This record gives sequence, C-alpha cells and structure tokens, in this order.
Amino acid sequence: MSKTIDFRVEDGVAVIAIDVPGQSMNVINATFIEEFETAVRRVLEDDEIVGAVITSAKKDFMAGADLRMLSSMTALAKRASAGEVFQQAFRLNRLFRLMETGGKPVKQLQKERTKPFVAAVHGQALGGGFELPLACHFRVATGDPRTTFGLPEVMVGLLPGAGGTQRLPRIIGIQAALQYLTTGKKMSAMEAKGFGIVNEIVESRDELIEKAKELVKANPKAVQPWDQRGFKFPGGAGAMNPKAVQTFMAANAMAQAKTWGLYPAVRYILASVYEGGIVPMDRALALESKYFTRLMVEGQAARMIRTLFVNKQAAEKGARRPKDVPPQPTKKLGMLGAGLMGAGIAYVSAKAGIEVV
Repeated sequence: MSKTIDFRVEDGVAVIAIDVPGQSMNVINATFIEEFETAVRRVLEDDEIVGAVITSAKKDFMAGADLRMLSSMTALAKRASAGEVFQQAFRLNRLFRLMETGGKPVKQLQKERTKPFVAAVHGQALGGGFELPLACHFRVATGDPRTTFGLPEVMVGLLPGAGGTQRLPRIIGIQAALQYLTTGKKMSAMEAKGFGIVNEIVESRDELIEKAKELVKANPKAVQPWDQRGFKFPGGAGAMNPKAVQTFMAANAMAQAKTWGLYPAVRYILASVYEGGIVPMDRALALESKYFTRLMVEGQAARMIRTLFVNKQAAEKGARRPKDVPPQPTKKLGMLGAGLMGAGIAYVSAKAGIEVV
C-alpha cells in the first residue's frame, strides 16, 4: 500500500503492519502519520472490512516520535506562532481520535458504535508507540520479556503528546498512571495485563495476529469506555474526587522538591492529567496538546533533545574528531589503583581485548 504501511485484508479483517523504512525500530514521522491515516480511513469506509489489527513488521512494535520530526517542531516553535505549533502537535491526537470514534460524535457512538481496532504488540511499545495501542479498542501482547510498554517523554523534557496523559489514567486510574507518566518507567506485558491495559496475552508472536483477529470478530461494534455514558475513572476517583486531589497535592509537592520548579515537563503532565480529567475526551486531548505546545515553545525540551540525543549521537560518530589525525587504538592500559572504579575500568578494558597492566 505504501512505504510505511503494509495493508492486507484477511477474512474481512484488515491487518495493518507498520514497517518504517530505514529504521531499526518503527518511529512516528510525517510519512507515517499520512499513510496511517489513509489506512484508518480505508478501514472505516470499506463496508467489506469489519475491523482492523495493527501490528509491526519489525522485531519491536514502535518507539516514539522520530527525533528529526521533533527537531523540526522545535525549529517551527522558534519562527511560528504557538497556534501553528499546536496544530502540528494535535495531528496525532486528531488521528488516533478518528480511529477510536470512527469519526462519529460521542452521542452517536452511544447507539451506533464503530469498527474495532486491535493492537497486536510484540517487543517494545514506547512513547507514541504505546499511545497508539492505548487508542485502540483492544490490545493483545506476547508474554515475551522484551515486550514492554512505557511513556519515556518526561526524560527528554516532554509529555506524552498523543493521548497518553488522558487514556492511561482512564484505564488504570490516576494514581497508578502518574507513577509511569512522571518517571518514564516501563511495565512488562504481564503488568499491563494486570492493569487491564492488555486484554489478552499469547505465548508467541506466531499466535498474535490470529488472537487479535478473534477479538475483532467477537466485538464487531466497539466504543471506548470513556465515550460511554456514565464513565468513571478506575476506583471512582476522578480528578475532582477528594482522593485524587490528595494524589495531586502529594505529586506536586514531590515534583517541586525534586526539580525546584526547573523542570516544567512534570508540572505540565500533572496539569494535563488534572484538567483533562474533568472534561470530555475531545477537550482533554486539546488540553494535552496545549501543554505539549508550551514545552516546545519554552525551549527546554529542545535543548534536552539536542544534548541527550542529537549531539550525543554526533559525538559517538566522531563528529568533532580532527580529520587529519589517524586513529590511534589503545593496545595497552596502565591502571593505578584497584578500587571499585579501577577494577571496573580494568575489567571492561580487558573484555574489549586491551592488555591491562
């Protein structure tokens, strides 16, 4: 079908396999967004297709946004208005919302519902690669140890910008979600199953697609829990619930103590979860994109991405190495001291084939 998406129909079920060219892991870039939207619309518009399975053609499911796309957004933030940056930031939220609602108003979903989308996950699903399954109606994963889920955006000064701050709390509860949103830590497939994020666990990758297709056929009409009348956050503790208020008070205090107010990503994550938790999903996603835009415009995230990724990768490739100086590989290393550091350096050097004296 395209460079990024392999689209096929099996027994009335569309199988959308993501395979971003030139990348060891699938990443979200402008081409992916365009082609994935084409695939979603094809599923929704074709009466012969009853639903879709979304999977990866690579060994991992998907990482987050392509660094080049993030860099282009930070560059846009320097020359364009905040409104233009917001429109760019909101693209994924708009697309994932189309997938989960079928383009129908929430009131209409109460009666008609929409075609189901099922994520079939093997390997790492991080950042936007986790937010995509969260926007699907059901999720199947392998029990393989390498299958993990996480939202690491906070570690580069950002917040999850494709619905992560809104869908995760609505699935596992506010308190549990904040532990992952504000730290970037990962969860295993079994942990995700315990939280109710993953609906089914299969033993091997070979079973993944068939199990996902079974879920599509068993649920021909789907609607997300938060789009149903009377939805409540898990445990009943929405953003205005006294228990949740205590959670936000504690989380804000801890964030201030750890960051001294110098790390806005955590503060904006808390604000996004709190404010988004008291409004319907469509408005909540717009709030999330608003805070994502703020981080882009304020510039700290851009500097962290440049330092931790762009410059680091360039340094590792020898970008600042003098051109006319030939390589001088180390053959022998003299180590003074046998403490913890000395022993460690001696060990890794010997392991690399260097003679240590």
